[in-house]
Amino acid sequence: MPVAKSAPISPPSTIIVTGASGFIGAHTISLLLQHGFNVVGTVRSQEKATAVEELHVNITPDCAHLLTTAIVPDMTDPDAYTALFQSVQPSAVLHLASPFSYTATNFEQDLVTPAIRGTEAVLKASAHTSSVHRVVQTNSFACIYDAALGPRPGYTYTSRDWCPLTYEDGVNAPNAPVAYRASKTVAERLAWEFMESTRGFDFVSLCPAMVFGPFLESALPKSLKELNTSNQLVWDVVSAGENGDVPPTKAPVWIDVRDVAEAHVKALENSSLGGRRLLLAKGVYCNQEIADVARSIVSKQKHRMPIGNPGLREAEKHFAVDASTAQSDLGLKWRSLKESLSDLLPQLYRIEAQSIE
Repeated sequence: MPVAKSAPISPPSTIIVTGASGFIGAHTISLLLQHGFNVVGTVRSQEKATAVEELHVNITPDCAHLLTTAIVPDMTDPDAYTALFQSVQPSAVLHLASPFSYTATNFEQDLVTPAIRGTEAVLKASAHTSSVHRVVQTNSFACIYDAALGPRPGYTYTSRDWCPLTYEDGVNAPNAPVAYRASKTVAERLAWEFMESTRGFDFVSLCPAMVFGPFLESALPKSLKELNTSNQLVWDVVSAGENGDVPPTKAPVWIDVRDVAEAHVKALENSSLGGRRLLLAKGVYCNQEIADVARSIVSKQKHRMPIGNPGLREAEKHFAVDASTAQSDLGLKWRSLKESLSDLLPQLYRIEAQSIE
């Protein structure tokens, strides 16, 4: 792995953020602007560029002038970012863009190829831009978790673990979640291999678990159909009905989106993190816990939430995670599930109300 840079990246340095219109991207850009960084956010269309700019004018009006957007219509183009990077001369790149949809059907075209080629394009552009000192890539717990080994009670996953899925596994996957895990894993492995022969900048990999938490106030989806994948899982629990079943837990590890955003900023500012791979996770959870916490938070909506088996937890039935190293190195304290849901749930009910209107 490459040697870490000696100097931290600090404001008013220019940071390029790919995936600027995404859930994590919006929070990360907002935080960067508040810290005083100049930010160039990449999106795929003029419509998204306008939306991103308007969002941050509303959220951070005093520093929105630090944000510009750039349209990159096809992140799979090998030269997608080269001209932009050389024009902007960023000090660092936060590569957040990577597609995922449970409805994807052509896994190679929709998931695997974009993840791999997007990573290649960012790294290639960075290697040809002398101003770039660090690339931080948003990977996933999917790159760490080995689903083939099952629930593994008693085992603790850390950043040293790797998902064994390959390109072929992604293309021929039985479903979208498997294809996604393969796409993220292969893209991250490619990045580390690229860095073995690159010394112009260093690389940090952040691997967040399932990302819950509130939207930026001016970025509320217009309808429940537009919820991001992770918050849709929360809605599925809290809208299951008092007599309904608690839905099965799909991915039993989580983290709050605001902690993920802060981790990205810290990954820029901490010069010692070059060459590091960090797992971002508060810990394990289950949907029964979401139901229990939600019922304690939003009492007026209790009749819509499944009762299930209050107090029942599933932690002993599956693996654990240890993200204490990342928490310590980043200097962060992960938010609790109650704090995350307390800020998210009122938003979900507002989104539902405006959808009905």
